[in-house]
Amino acid sequence: MINIQSEEKQEKRGINAPSKFYVLAGVTTLLGFVSSFSLSRGLYAQGAILLVLFLTVFIVNVLLVYTKQHITIGVAANSVAFAIPFLGLFSLYFVIGFAILFFLLLGGAYRARSDMDNMVKIKFAHLVRVISRSAITAVLVFLSVVVILSSNFSVSRGSIDRVLEISSPVIDRFINGFNSNANTGELLADFVEAKLEKDQNYISLPLRERNLVIAEQVDALIGRIEESTGVAINPEGSVSENLYEIIDTKLSSLTPKMQLYWSALLIAILWLSVQSVGFVIHIPLAALVFLIYEFLFAVKFATLQMETRSKEVISLK
Repeated sequence: MINIQSEEKQEKRGINAPSKFYVLAGVTTLLGFVSSFSLSRGLYAQGAILLVLFLTVFIVNVLLVYTKQHITIGVAANSVAFAIPFLGLFSLYFVIGFAILFFLLLGGAYRARSDMDNMVKIKFAHLVRVISRSAITAVLVFLSVVVILSSNFSVSRGSIDRVLEISSPVIDRFINGFNSNANTGELLADFVEAKLEKDQNYISLPLRERNLVIAEQVDALIGRIEESTGVAINPEGSVSENLYEIIDTKLSSLTPKMQLYWSALLIAILWLSVQSVGFVIHIPLAALVFLIYEFLFAVKFATLQMETRSKEVISLK
């Protein structure tokens, strides 16, 4: 239960214990750095969990900190900590991404604080939605701008491997036994054979002729892939190796202008995708924020006060 101080006993509104502000800002900044560091190293599952924790504590921080000065200091520290792990990609785009991150986080915090100042009773769900919408957009745009634009629209072999590893359960539904490290020729042969086994004419053939049919269809399939991509396929290489060659060749052939257009398109698609499932993200985020928020009141880290207000109105006398 949250205790509300009476008007006679209430303290001056604001932060009466600066050390608590530094604790909140420090924890938020640390989580921002750790989550960003994990994402920059390709630890996406760990990074996603830490990112949710960072956003949760950031929202709590904004709800509990009153003055704009403290909010600005906290957001600046959070933004710098989140950006540091990506300094290796420093460029003009990095600066632009950092500016977007800082101003979106700050804008969301200010809007929430302004709404809170105009509330007689704190509307928790509304405030969390305002801050989280801005914070999620800030983080997403920063990561998109820095990773896609600052990397000169290139990919690494490791990133291809990680994407294929994550996508394996989905791909396995179409290609049974899919493995990104599998021999490309053998994987295509298994794929072709699985399709041919539904053909009665193929089943009636002797084993030697079956193998010839499979080999011919694999060669034809490789030929179609090479024709459509313009990149030679190595049947003895792994799937990830060939996929990397295709993507890297295609990306390196893009002009700087086309790279910018495609980057903007990818960023827009990512942003729209997140916005379309925003309600799914806001619900668990709001639940986590509420738990931490209540816990801080329960341990007397923060208190809830009531204050009287005077309001200026215009009337005809």
